[in-house]
Amino acid sequence: MLLARIISAAGAAAETGDGRLFTGSNTASSTLITFLLGIGIVFIGLIALIAIIKIMGAIMGRTGKKKQIATEPAPQPVKAAVPEGDLGEIKAAVAAAVATVMGESVSGIRIVSFKRVD
Repeated sequence: MLLARIISAAGAAAETGDGRLFTGSNTASSTLITFLLGIGIVFIGLIALIAIIKIMGAIMGRTGKKKQIATEPAPQPVKAAVPEGDLGEIKAAVAAAVATVMGESVSGIRIVSFKRVD
């Protein structure tokens, strides 16, 4: 009904040729109508957006595979076994790894001590 009044007022304004929808003392009512139309359009858009998201969620929920939650406890991490072998070979491997990360040759670095961290 309100939209019909606005359209008829627009037609009347177009016939007179002045191009104004509301004139004279109707400034308060024109402001209120503009405000209500703006708020109404925003809420209609938000409701449409909510509906679209719910429909998409329902479609994706049906097509998506549901993951089952494991009820058994997670396995405890196993401590790494200490490599059996010559301690010199282990030191050489660590020195080579450090030299590679630093971008230098093994002869260019000096490792003073090794400490085991538990």
